[in-house]
Amino acid sequence: MWMNSANLAGVGGSHRIEVQRKVEFLRHTVAVQVLSLFRRHRPVMVAAILVAVLATGCSGGTRPTLTDERLVETPDSAAVPTVAGATAGTAEESAGTALGPGEVEALVVEVLETFPHDATASTQGLELHNGVFLESTGLYGRSDIRRVDPATGSVLQSVPIDEQFFAEGLTRVDDQVIQLTWRENTAFYWDAATLERIKEVSYASDGWGLCYDGSRLIMTDGTPQLTFRDPMTFDETGRIPVTLNGQEVYNLNELECVNGMVWANIWQTELIARIDPATGVVTGLVDAIALDAPTEPENAVLNGIAWDASTQSFYVTGKLWPNMYRVNFVPAPTG
Repeated sequence: MWMNSANLAGVGGSHRIEVQRKVEFLRHTVAVQVLSLFRRHRPVMVAAILVAVLATGCSGGTRPTLTDERLVETPDSAAVPTVAGATAGTAEESAGTALGPGEVEALVVEVLETFPHDATASTQGLELHNGVFLESTGLYGRSDIRRVDPATGSVLQSVPIDEQFFAEGLTRVDDQVIQLTWRENTAFYWDAATLERIKEVSYASDGWGLCYDGSRLIMTDGTPQLTFRDPMTFDETGRIPVTLNGQEVYNLNELECVNGMVWANIWQTELIARIDPATGVVTGLVDAIALDAPTEPENAVLNGIAWDASTQSFYVTGKLWPNMYRVNFVPAPTG
């Protein structure tokens, strides 16, 4: 999801999104050196998330809580998570790290390779299939679905989406690709090989992120929910709230399903959450500050995760980013 004043011009006032969050919060004692481990240049919102995850105490008996609009104070009653011990490991190993009750694993990106990426593409969905990226790009009048060469960033094929649609997340199910739209309540089914449109279906919510775990679709819509859907009919089959330290997590954006876990960009942050879809609990947070993200334009934010099973690593990029990175998510250093 991505909006600025220009894009909001065509959207009703009730649909406007408050991007600027002005909050204040008290300094907290943390279980690890969070301020050095998780350094921020978008400090307020992201630091608030990290404090909520890693805080061991708060003066006055309150703790900050992540909501869809602002940081609020709640009684310090829920169990506070601790950071799992850091050991070297691959992305696959970190996805399966055994955690104790209340533990949230702190992860960072280990950059393996850097590749070109189309800096005009507002990436909303990303997946690797047969050595080629399937990418969904957004914005009204500029949305498309495309096939991209990972090594060069060259667009091999692009199919524009009708200008009344704002394209969002996508995922592949066998020989089809399913692509969401933001507020148009429409999902498109495409042939994965030819990008010919097969059909479209309707749904009742916003569309943000989408992934396929081998049996069901998992979808986000900006609320603190994972919605499960039938991949053939797109009918809803269930849902579960996403929580971090017992608090609901909003703004879960682009998704990737890997080894029974859901990896989700948290919109307008440099964080990727690892979510157990069986419980909705966030079991890990990836700090992606190490990526050379552009500082302009303002909305050039982290968004786009693709799993490469052949190398057991991830590709990550962002909206309007000139680079794509192949990375591992590894435990954060504790020293």
